[in-house]
Amino acid sequence: MRAQATFTGHRGPVYTLVAGASPGTFLSGSGDGLVVRWQLDRPDQGEVIVDVGQAVFALHLLPERGLLLIGTEGGRLHVVDLPTRRERQLLEVHRRGLYAFAELPAGRMASSGAEGSLCLWQLNTTGSPLEMLRQVPLSEEKLRGLAASPDGRWLAVCDGEGPIRLLETEHLNEPHTLPGHEGGALSAAWHPGKPVLLSGGKDGHLRGWHTGEGFRPLLALPAHEAGIYAVAFSADGTRLATAARDKTAKVWDAGTLDPLARLDRAAGGHTHSVNALLWLGDTLVTCGDDKRIVAWK
Repeated sequence: MRAQATFTGHRGPVYTLVAGASPGTFLSGSGDGLVVRWQLDRPDQGEVIVDVGQAVFALHLLPERGLLLIGTEGGRLHVVDLPTRRERQLLEVHRRGLYAFAELPAGRMASSGAEGSLCLWQLNTTGSPLEMLRQVPLSEEKLRGLAASPDGRWLAVCDGEGPIRLLETEHLNEPHTLPGHEGGALSAAWHPGKPVLLSGGKDGHLRGWHTGEGFRPLLALPAHEAGIYAVAFSADGTRLATAARDKTAKVWDAGTLDPLARLDRAAGGHTHSVNALLWLGDTLVTCGDDKRIVAWK
């Protein structure tokens, strides 16, 4: 893969990316408090959607509802109406940081925070967009990553104490707790077509489990020299991308985990930690602490 375009303009580290409502578009959230919309073919024309006044750690777009969920460094959850760019709701539940969102069945959402709790939300069609159903304390450490399984049955929670906690989405019971990572689990992704869950941790390892056989361990691969902040499968399930604190992103064959590409500074990549990944078709988008966003193809 080669760097195709660089998107600049953020004044702080870029922490999160999400696909936009239109093809070929995406949104970024940064330490400067801005959420910006970009087009892949117009890297010099970023459009500010909203300024929330705190570092943006997490984004989740609900295109059918026209809503954008924003999680911040201070633990705030902003619900923004995208067509008007007006804030519909501001919730302060998490403390010290809201790190991740996940969409669940039956019109529900989950969010996780630095205080170690998971919040379950109901999406409403009238009145306030979000209503909190439960707040579940899971850990004494940060919950940095969430990943819902393709069938909606499971929610993988990345625990800063090390394990991957597997919750049933209906009742939030925890029938499986996977060993996870030394130093803390950071990220997770489910294969879109195979019974496989992968996770990344502070130990720089990728770990995998067979979801159809009681989550038995499949692999432990030393993939990076520092914490793996993001893992993401391509939509067709043929490739896996990882992003890490060691200033690199990597692309792997999802079937064999053979390395396909190393996206580092020499290749036109980032000079500091790589924080998030986004697949848009065959294009991979990365962002980092160097305040830059890079599109690769």
